[in-house]
Amino acid sequence: MKKTLIALAVAAAAVSSVASAATIYKDDTSTLSMGGRVEVRANFSDANKSDADDNKYKDASRVRLNIGGEQKLNEDVSFIGFTEFEVTENSDPIADDAQINTRYLYAGVQSQTYGTLTYGHQDNAFTYLTNFTDMAEVFSGSINEYNVATSDRANNVLRYAFNADKLTIQASVQADSDSDGTPVTQNAEGYGIIASYAFTDSLEAGLGYASSDANSTGDDRIGTGDNNTYTAALKYSNNGLYLAATYEGGTVSTQNGSNYESDFNAADAYAGYTFGDNNVNMTYNYYNADEDSFDALNLNNVAIEYARYFGNATVYGAYNFNLLSDSDAATSSQTDDQFQVGFRYAF
Repeated sequence: MKKTLIALAVAAAAVSSVASAATIYKDDTSTLSMGGRVEVRANFSDANKSDADDNKYKDASRVRLNIGGEQKLNEDVSFIGFTEFEVTENSDPIADDAQINTRYLYAGVQSQTYGTLTYGHQDNAFTYLTNFTDMAEVFSGSINEYNVATSDRANNVLRYAFNADKLTIQASVQADSDSDGTPVTQNAEGYGIIASYAFTDSLEAGLGYASSDANSTGDDRIGTGDNNTYTAALKYSNNGLYLAATYEGGTVSTQNGSNYESDFNAADAYAGYTFGDNNVNMTYNYYNADEDSFDALNLNNVAIEYARYFGNATVYGAYNFNLLSDSDAATSSQTDDQFQVGFRYAF
């Protein structure tokens, strides 16, 4: 692409007020689009307190900017690329105010006949199924972040996705990969595969399996353990009603040895109803590792949420009721309730 077009893309990212993703360049074979969001969020919880700060309030605001392109090779095959960055304010008053995180950075080839193959920082194959329940504005989709091959996003991922009528198949592999999750998902190698079938326009079900090595220190020279996760997911939608459930089970580990491995069971559920420009929903997140040494990963909460949509603007509020007992938690902050409100403008 010519330098003038790249300059145009950068300028559009800075000044664009166009709603949703906007096409900023298009010819017979190429398309360039940009989008993003500005979202101000306030979180209130005793978990936000620290030894140095007794304030329950925490700012969780963020900005996301993305750019994607497609170039057609012929009527069946196209080359694609996409990147998205998230910018938040650094809470450290001494350091730089801006903290930048890469959410997506991948490229590849897609075929209407044979599927899509991409490489880079992107969703895993597993993400297709965990997205069934990750539907709330906040407080949903938390149980899959302890395996680099199941987490929402990771780098160094090679993913293949194929869809034929009602059947969806995806597979992904990764090497020396980090995810946006916890330390047990750093410097890891893994793979995952899922299959999903839409029985009707309203009902879809899927199964998946993923495996990766892991090391809580982020140093794979010390020795790695195995994370193995299997899942079953189901979703149903009809006339504004959306119901979904995900179950996960397997083993989680931090490094080699029986003292560093635990079986786990996890469940994620979403029940929502959309009427007009309104949405009300309830979510449930549960994760339980059998071994006490993994209590820091445990979750057990129910959240209720209301969101109101004004075109490209959204306002929402959610309260998270924490059901985790002190005996199943590693720290007191794991058992605290949360309340979060937010306003988002997408462009």
